[in-house]
Amino acid sequence: MAENQSNSLTAKSIGILVVVAIVTAVVVTLLQTLILGRANVAVTGGVVGALTVALWMNSRKKGSS
Repeated sequence: MAENQSNSLTAKSIGILVVVAIVTAVVVTLLQTLILGRANVAVTGGVVGALTVALWMNSRKKGSS
């Protein structure tokens, strides 16, 4: 069964990525507000995007081996 799902995104993995992205966005926005006094949307989006892609690539790499 693991071989069939090695290269496909399951509902569970998509759900986990969405939750991680939302939590990361909230944390990064709070940290920017506390440190800088205001939040920059570009920084938040960059951090969330980079983390999401890193997690997706990592899970894809683990699934194929």
